[in-house]
Amino acid sequence: MKTIRRAVALTLVTFSTLFLFAEPALTANGPNEDMEGVYVGEAFNGGDLDEVITTFKFDYSGRLTGEYSVDEETGPYRGRLSNFSFEGPREITMEWTDKFGEGFARMEFSADYQSFTGEWTDNKGSNPLPWSGKKRL
Repeated sequence: MKTIRRAVALTLVTFSTLFLFAEPALTANGPNEDMEGVYVGEAFNGGDLDEVITTFKFDYSGRLTGEYSVDEETGPYRGRLSNFSFEGPREITMEWTDKFGEGFARMEFSADYQSFTGEWTDNKGSNPLPWSGKKRL
């Protein structure tokens, strides 16, 4: 009887370990690997729309990370996206940080993850401005 209990316990431990180190789950409110990619689009910035390249990728631990590059009149600058939260089947919220400050963003992906529409705000969450992108092929 002890042998059977040990075998069952070992099987459960092995299954639990595999579950913990599995790739990101493809759930309704969790990461979806199709989000990963480079998106070219626009963001309202400084009184007009500027080109923005937004990149999403999963790191080695399965966490979503991101960065962006804005090409504005005074030259390009880069920023970082962090602290992602999965709000719905294709909707994420996050924080942005760049040389001008920090704030929040919300993006909703199309059903095929080939584009997103969203908005960004300052760190008080006021005055939302558009941010969009289409996946680069």
